[in-house]
Amino acid sequence: MKLTRAALALALSSSLVLSACSGTDEGDEATTPATSGDSSSATAGDEGDATSATGDATSATGDATTATGDAATSTDDGKVTAPPDGVAVISVEQAEEVAARLIKQAADSQNADIDEAMEINEETFVGSELRAANAATELREVGLKPVIDYHPWGTNVLAISRDDGESPAYMVVQSVPESGLPELHLIVSEDDGENWLIGWSAPMLAGTEVGTFDPRSEGSTVLRDSAGELSMSPSQAVDRLFEILDYPFAEERPDFRTNDYGPQVRKATEAQASSVSEQATLSSEHDLRSGTLRTIELADGSAITFPVLERTSTFDVKDGMILKPPTAFAHLAGDDTLTNSAELRTLVFLAVHIRTDGGAPEVIAAREQVFEASGS
Repeated sequence: MKLTRAALALALSSSLVLSACSGTDEGDEATTPATSGDSSSATAGDEGDATSATGDATSATGDATTATGDAATSTDDGKVTAPPDGVAVISVEQAEEVAARLIKQAADSQNADIDEAMEINEETFVGSELRAANAATELREVGLKPVIDYHPWGTNVLAISRDDGESPAYMVVQSVPESGLPELHLIVSEDDGENWLIGWSAPMLAGTEVGTFDPRSEGSTVLRDSAGELSMSPSQAVDRLFEILDYPFAEERPDFRTNDYGPQVRKATEAQASSVSEQATLSSEHDLRSGTLRTIELADGSAITFPVLERTSTFDVKDGMILKPPTAFAHLAGDDTLTNSAELRTLVFLAVHIRTDGGAPEVIAAREQVFEASGS
């Protein structure tokens, strides 16, 4: 399968390519319509027999007629409308204003100088997204560009969470860069919709789409303590992702569509392990970041969950060997020569569609950002 540049860059964005040498410290350094555009079919194995998603996907940008009281009402044209299922935590107009402002701030942070960008980050992002944004800003000092490309125009609010008296509240937003795949964003409020910050972002994978949410004015259900009608719980879906991504890889992989994300990660990881096999042993494992299992229900009862995984890649250096890390590792760790071990930590932002009909879950957006490194 031929990959787009965006897909390839995504899979390789967190690669720790180490140059190896023996007994010396010399060596070379070595996704609108909520649709992602060009389709790509998934491969067999962990992804199952996937079908390509083409055409325009419907998105929850139209708002249903508002009805008052508990009884159904008649409109002027004689149509009978049911009472709304609920009310969104904020109005559509407020949501559009907030989303446009935050995405513009995010874009500004990528163009400001380093110190100013760090200040903008604090006013724009929260949680893992803030950690990733600060790391990406820091790595700009050594010429490395972020994977995400916040685009400040044409922001599309796809969903607003329903007011259920609980926090956090969420908005699902899509933006479309001038080039590349559409990007999804999860905007978060910890105070009943008073203040909002971007808590998750990732480009959509080629050929994927977001289904229809409930009308924005009524709000979409947040699955907080139940799995609703889903075939599996969000935590079960994340556990399957661990089985796919942890290295050394398991011989058998669960039924899971990753739209080529999984194979590309495995390919890059195997290449890393092979390149240093005589000098070091590689292992990698994933954990779910606390508080990031956020799941929004679609109109058909299925849902999208937005977990953030933390990958820890460890290189145990063999006796008498020296590893030279790449620019990103050396900059974050402050060490350009490794004789004992190296550890790289990467944030993995995923959007996973979980079905109600027993079908395999599907990764529809993915992004990786190296944020911490250490070694000796």
